[in-house]
Amino acid sequence: MNKKLDPGLRSKLRTKQAAGAAAAAVPKTRSRAKSEQVGVIVAFTGNVADLTAVGFVQRTLVRHPRKSYSVATGTIAFDRLDDLAAIPHVTTVEGPHRMHRELNFSLKEIRATAVHTGPLSRTGKGVVVGIIDSGIDWRHGSFVDANGKSRILAIWDHMLPFQAGDTRGPNNIGVVYDQDQITQALKGRARVRTKDVDASNNREGHGTHVAGIAAGNGRPPTCCHVSQTYVGVAPEAELLVVRYDYTDDEEIGENQRLIEAIDFIFSFLGSIDKPKVINISQGDNLGPHDGTSAVELAIDAHVETGDFLHHPQIVVKSAGNEGGMLRHVQGRVPGNGNLEVEFEMPKGRRSDALLDLWYDRASTLNLTVTAPTGAVSAVVNHGTDLPPNAAAPPFIANPAAAANRQTRVSIDGTINGEHDRNNNFRITIARSRRGNIIHGPWKLTLANPNATPVDFHCWIERGTNTPWFLPPKTPDDGKVRASLDATLSIPGTASQVITVANHASRTSRCDCWPSTGIVSSSSRGPVARGAATNQKPDIAAPGLEITSAKADVANLRGRCCDCCPDACCCLYEDMTGTSMAAPHVAGAIALLLEENPRLTRADIVRHLQATARDRPAGGWDATWGAGKLNIQTAINAVRAAAAGGGGGGGGGGGIPRIYPPSGLDESFQREQRASTFTGNAAPLTSWLRTLRERLKDYPEGEHVAAAISRHFSEARRLINSNRRIATMWHRAAGPALLRRLIHGTRATDGPLPIDKESASRYLARCLDLLARQGSPRLRQSLDQYHFFVSMLLTESFTSPIETRTMSQP
Repeated sequence: MNKKLDPGLRSKLRTKQAAGAAAAAVPKTRSRAKSEQVGVIVAFTGNVADLTAVGFVQRTLVRHPRKSYSVATGTIAFDRLDDLAAIPHVTTVEGPHRMHRELNFSLKEIRATAVHTGPLSRTGKGVVVGIIDSGIDWRHGSFVDANGKSRILAIWDHMLPFQAGDTRGPNNIGVVYDQDQITQALKGRARVRTKDVDASNNREGHGTHVAGIAAGNGRPPTCCHVSQTYVGVAPEAELLVVRYDYTDDEEIGENQRLIEAIDFIFSFLGSIDKPKVINISQGDNLGPHDGTSAVELAIDAHVETGDFLHHPQIVVKSAGNEGGMLRHVQGRVPGNGNLEVEFEMPKGRRSDALLDLWYDRASTLNLTVTAPTGAVSAVVNHGTDLPPNAAAPPFIANPAAAANRQTRVSIDGTINGEHDRNNNFRITIARSRRGNIIHGPWKLTLANPNATPVDFHCWIERGTNTPWFLPPKTPDDGKVRASLDATLSIPGTASQVITVANHASRTSRCDCWPSTGIVSSSSRGPVARGAATNQKPDIAAPGLEITSAKADVANLRGRCCDCCPDACCCLYEDMTGTSMAAPHVAGAIALLLEENPRLTRADIVRHLQATARDRPAGGWDATWGAGKLNIQTAINAVRAAAAGGGGGGGGGGGIPRIYPPSGLDESFQREQRASTFTGNAAPLTSWLRTLRERLKDYPEGEHVAAAISRHFSEARRLINSNRRIATMWHRAAGPALLRRLIHGTRATDGPLPIDKESASRYLARCLDLLARQGSPRLRQSLDQYHFFVSMLLTESFTSPIETRTMSQP
């Protein structure tokens, strides 16, 4: 089975294949099994049309602007997974992984209060904060401005079923409500069904709380506190919210949906002119923890695309709360030696338990699993007992039990994986059809057949009632015990994510923490591989007992505290976790982007880290990152860089915002009187004939000309009707470039109003938007000829003055 499929997909595919073989005599059953679809994330370096040719149905697509890869989400039938993985330029195919959440006074701690006041105050105005979480209580006054208008630009609720009058979400998933609908619902003139509640309709509140920290305005008073007591970090930023699909108290959506949510926020048409920062307060333990998971590659591509276009797209991620969960071990297996790794299975575990073991790529390890019953698996060896990138036969941990109560253990292996990943064993301890997984002590035995020691990491998947490794013990007894190091949750190990640790606040009213130190539950770095160039976490922020907006306040009953006569006053509540630390940083970045909307991700990290308080020795460590967030000093650093012409994101002092309030350049407004696409009202047939003649001189020119002819009307319609696409087209000087492509550069032409590098950036964004908004056939053509078209249009910057006689339309 192809190593490009992740171990979870390989396991599910084998199960489906076995079920299909058993039901081969029942035609209806066989047909139904073949048609079953699975959501996947595909990383690839070629044409997306090759993926669709084997049955992949694309949902989203992101291309890295400098590297040669793309990442797409979508669905495919189980029986076509091998065909998908067999495409030469496909590098990885990942199946669905569940993400898990990572759960007044803190503003003073990060020095945000001083930034909110004074003649140079910054409150996040003109910046969009994206929240991907359990939802938001849109009725809470912290998300409504003084005029009664919602500050939420849109909510995409993955979980809501479509009803008549609703707007379907992207790819027909869930429902989208825009700002006008939410505002009208606040006034009782419309119906908005989305809530911050769990799948059982119980009050959730995680997303509301996170949004309140990042961007709540704190306007609603309580009987205990005046208005604007519990103010968020960026109280005038606008919000875009995705209510992420989740099924229980711990799980909160899948990795595929996370990519689609990120794409929705960064692509939202109503905020094209504004820099954006997304907060992600959930994560996963399965994966290499080196920044190469498919989700992390997609995030890197989005962030670097924003940098490439000078259109900031920043992603902030909580480090995780794995510090004290005993779900990670690391160690070294001596040359020609063995090492035992013990873990405890709790009572009452009714769902599969997964362990993910990664070891040095150039090495070999043999694996044996021992169950609490004393049953021992066969020795599993990559390349002999376990063929490369395949699965060992299932091992029955309790063979004396009835068949429907047996616990099966399967081991998937991957060696020499893509992206130079380490080798991997995925151990799945499956629940029986009836009853629980066998509880008690389990053991992994790692044997090294070679003389060179082998380093390894092993993580246990997160969730409720999970297994755990042996707790740390002093003095050292020689056993492999849980490690705090390398406990960051994915996608917090992505190179372009800003990862946030959790520290206690000096001004917190909680007396349960002795100092302002790191909170014990906060996950630690470093990343498992490549730590020298990918240092995580980046920064630390308050996350202990943070007071913020409380969800579903309209339905609360009873009294929440002695000083409040009824529940109506209880509009805020305390929560703890890196989930609360991350939105402090997301809000702080919104303030920096208000100060200078040209800042790149590297600019932001540099300013945050250089100005952090209580910096560790050497400027960074795996617990604190660069130290405690200090937004006041960071803002001052951005101002100083701009005044001095230094690296503050675009250089020189007093650089104006590059996104005009109208969202359109003056040239675009002027050319609206003619065709937006060409800037000329000449008949399109004449343009096309001339263009086809011009392209004959180029390799593949006839094919490109045919594609342009086929899609010209659709592209023109999209540019003329879609404000966002039109903005990018005109910022790239598209009409002038197109005219020069068709007619050549003539002596009467003046200089182009833009440099080649900027034109290339805007054209890349324009063509990407056309692919997203256009028909499948347009998307396929753009995927194939994207770079060729961009090269043709920008050749005017280097071509000599055209001497050929060209027909004029």
